[in-house]
Amino acid sequence: MYSIGTKKYFNKVSKQWDSIYIKENKLKYYFNNLIRKGLYKRFEFTLKHCENLQNSTILDIGCGTGRYSIELAKRGAKKVIGIDFAPEMISYSQKLAEKMGVGNQCEFICGDINDIAFNEKFDYVLALGFFDYIENPENIFIKINHLLHKKFIASFPRFTPIWGTQRHIRYYWIRKCPIFNYTEDGLAKLYSETCFVNHKIMSDKRGFLVVAKTGKSGIDETDS
Repeated sequence: MYSIGTKKYFNKVSKQWDSIYIKENKLKYYFNNLIRKGLYKRFEFTLKHCENLQNSTILDIGCGTGRYSIELAKRGAKKVIGIDFAPEMISYSQKLAEKMGVGNQCEFICGDINDIAFNEKFDYVLALGFFDYIENPENIFIKINHLLHKKFIASFPRFTPIWGTQRHIRYYWIRKCPIFNYTEDGLAKLYSETCFVNHKIMSDKRGFLVVAKTGKSGIDETDS
C-alpha cells in the first residue's frame, strides 16, 4: 500500500517530525506555527471533536510519534491504539507515552491497517496526515466504517499551484515519497460510496478536515 520511499522517509524522521509539536523552543514553535499552520489547525480540530473522552476508546491510524494518541489519553481516553508502518515512529511513541505517564492507556502497533484484525469497535477513529500517502483509500474507509462507533476524523491534502507543487518536489522528487491529493467532490463521493451517510467537509487553502459518522443520526451543527 505504501511506496518504498514513503516507508524509508518516515522511518528516519521521528525526532524531526515530533519537534513540530514541542513548545519548549518558543522561537522554533512560532516558526513552525507560521509555515505549518495546517498541522496545528488539524490538531486543535481533532481535540475539539473528540468530546466526552472519559472511558472512550480511540484508534489512531498513521499515528506517527503518537502526539494525538498521547494527548487524548491525557484527556481521559481509556484506551488508545496507534498504528504506523514505521518502526522508529512506533518506538518513539512508546517511549513518549511512558514519559508522559499514559503508557498503560496507549498501545502502539507497527503494521498496515489493512493487515490488522480488530474484534472491537472504537468511539473515535483518527487518520490525520495519513491519506496524503494513500493512492486508493476505499478499502480503508470500508474497514473504518465497520470499526466505528462515534466519529471518524480525517485530513486530506488538496493541490494548489504553489503549495501543491512545492510538496510534490519536496516529497516525490527528492524523497521518492508520493503525495496524493483530494477534491471536495471526490471526498463527498468517497464518503457516500463507503456508507458514511453523515459527513461534514471543512476546507481551507491547503486541504480538508472531515468529521463523519456512520448510520442515520446526523452530525449536529454544534459539532462544527
